[in-house]
Amino acid sequence: MRTFALAAAALSLLVLAGPEVRAMGSDPAPAPKANTTEQDFNSGKAAIQAGQYDKGIEAMRKVVAADPKNADAYNYLGFAYRKKGDVKQAGSSYETALKLNANHKGALEYQGELFLKTNKMEDAMKNRERLQVLCPTGCTELRELDRAIADHKASGGQST
Repeated sequence: MRTFALAAAALSLLVLAGPEVRAMGSDPAPAPKANTTEQDFNSGKAAIQAGQYDKGIEAMRKVVAADPKNADAYNYLGFAYRKKGDVKQAGSSYETALKLNANHKGALEYQGELFLKTNKMEDAMKNRERLQVLCPTGCTELRELDRAIADHKASGGQST
């Protein structure tokens, strides 16, 4: 009987002490996970900038799976696909980026370069006009597309 009384008293103390005492022997709460989407974006961007297009595409596909409204990730996907020569995937990625953000200067520039690669000068010029409206005093994207247009014309319309 005395054992039962001691057990009941110990149980009462645990209930009165609150959850922090009962949890002393339990595993600590897991540390919050780092933002894997941000990590994937940064590693994908670095891979693409280093010319590791397959690795960059893999990372950016994870980003858009987790964040389907990320126009920047679609733009980088388009860039990587274009550099690999996959015009269809590149075009689709740029279209998605521009549906999400019609004023995405990077996507306008890169899509314009894709248009040049596929000998669609008129479409490239439309992107140039849009960039000129977005950048009335000039911007890197407009300058780069102008350079690509000039190179394309100088090469006699051969894709670059």
